[in-house]
Amino acid sequence: MPIKNPKATVEQERLRLLFKQSHTASTMAIVGAVACAAVFYEARPSLAPLLWWLGVFVATGLRFLLYRRFFATAPDRRPAAYWLRQQALTAVPIGVAWGALPLLPTAGAPEYLQQLQVMVPAFILMGAITSYGVYFSQYLVLLGSTVLTVLATLLLTQGNSALAEVILYLVFAPLLAMTARRYGDSLVTSLRSGVRSEELVGELTSANADLLHQNELMSQQQDLITQEEALAQHVFRQLTLGGEHAIPGVHTWNQSMGSLSGDLIQTAIGPGGEAYVFLGDFTGHGLPAALGALPASSVFQAMAGKGLPVDVIARELNAKLRQLLPVGYFCCGVLLRLDADRRTVQVWNGGLPPILVRRHGKVGYERVASHSLPLGVVDDDDFEPGAQRCPLAPGDLLYAYSDGLTEAENIDGEMWGSERLEQLLQRGDLPTPKLPSLIETVLDHVNLAPPSDDISVVEIEATPAAATQADAA
Repeated sequence: MPIKNPKATVEQERLRLLFKQSHTASTMAIVGAVACAAVFYEARPSLAPLLWWLGVFVATGLRFLLYRRFFATAPDRRPAAYWLRQQALTAVPIGVAWGALPLLPTAGAPEYLQQLQVMVPAFILMGAITSYGVYFSQYLVLLGSTVLTVLATLLLTQGNSALAEVILYLVFAPLLAMTARRYGDSLVTSLRSGVRSEELVGELTSANADLLHQNELMSQQQDLITQEEALAQHVFRQLTLGGEHAIPGVHTWNQSMGSLSGDLIQTAIGPGGEAYVFLGDFTGHGLPAALGALPASSVFQAMAGKGLPVDVIARELNAKLRQLLPVGYFCCGVLLRLDADRRTVQVWNGGLPPILVRRHGKVGYERVASHSLPLGVVDDDDFEPGAQRCPLAPGDLLYAYSDGLTEAENIDGEMWGSERLEQLLQRGDLPTPKLPSLIETVLDHVNLAPPSDDISVVEIEATPAAATQADAA
C-alpha cells in the first residue's frame, strides 16, 4: 500500500474541515440574521432591518455557492491556495454585512437594541473561531472586515459617544485572534498526528481511528476555548486585586459593581520590609474603568519592588496614566508606604476621601485629606507628588477607602454615609482588625439593592508584634 504524502494529506483534511465547519456556521448565521432583523423590525419598523438582512442573505448566498462548488467537485484538482482565496473573498462581504449592524436606526427604540448592535458582531466573531479558525488567515479576514466595519459605523452613527465600544473591540480583537491561532495550530498538530498513525496501522484502520480522534479533538478544542475565555476573565479580575496579600497588619476589601472593577487595590513589600499599598478609583465602571488598572498595576509593582518613595511612584503613575488614558478619564488614588517597624507611614492622597487615623486609646480621628489632583489629570510639570509623613504608635489603625463605601445605597436609596463609618470604627466592642465587621455592616445596609459603585477599603494595623519583628530583622 503506497504511503500518502503527509503534507498533502494534512492540507486536504484541513481544507475539508474548513469548508464543512464554515458551511454549518453559515447556516446558523443566516438563521440568526433572520431573528436579529425581526427583533429590530418589531422594535422600530422600517426598511432598514430588511435591507440589512438582505445584505447578509446575499453575502451568505455567495458562500453557499462556493460550498456547492467545493463539495460537488474534487477539491484536490485545484491547489488549496485557490480555495482559500475564494473562501477569503466571500468572507469579506460577510464581515462587512454583520459589521454594518450599527447603521440600523435605533432612535426612539429600547436601549437594548443599541447594545445588540455592538454585541451581535462580537458573538459572530466568537462563534466563527471553530470554523474560520481552521486557517488563521481566514479568521483574520473575517475579524478584520467585521471589526473595521463596526468601528467605522459606530463612529459614523454615534461619534465620540461610541468611544467605550471602540476600546472594547480594540481590546478583545487581539484576544480573539490569539484564540483562533491557538485553535488552528492545535488542529494542525492533531491532523499531523493522525497522519502518522495512519502510516503505522494501515489505511483502513487508521481512517476509523482518525475519525474518532478528530471528534475527540474537536471536543477538546471547544473545552480549551471555553477555558481560555474563563482564564482571560479571571486574569483581568486578578489584576485589579493583585500584589502581595500576606502582609501582616494590612487588610483589604474590594467589591466590584459588575464583572470588572474600576477600583484597584495593590499591595507590595519593598526590599527593606516596607509595606506598600495603592488604592485607585478609576473614572466610570466596568471595562472602561478597569482598563486603567493594567498599566497602573505594573508601574506600582515594579517601583514598589525597588523600595522607591511614594512621591516618585505617584509621579510615575501620573505620567503613565496621563499618556494612556483619554481626556476625561483619570484615577483618584491613595499611596501608602509603611515602614518596616510600623512607626511611620508616608501618605499621598489624590482625590479620594480623607484617610482616617485612629489613635490607640483616643477618641476621634486624625485625617489626611486629599492634597493633590488625581492621577492622569495634569502633565508632570503641574503635578504635585508631595507625600505627608504620619507617625504611628502600636495599636493605631489607619483606614483608606473609595467613595463607593460611604455612598453604598440600600433599596430605599439611602447612603451608608461617613458618619456611620466613623461611628463603627470607634466601637470598642469590635475585635481588631475591624474590616470583617465593616464588611458585614455595609452588606447588611445594602441588602438586596443592586451595587451603585465599586467599593474598596484598606485597613492598616500598627501592631506591636509587627514592630518587634521588624526590630529583630
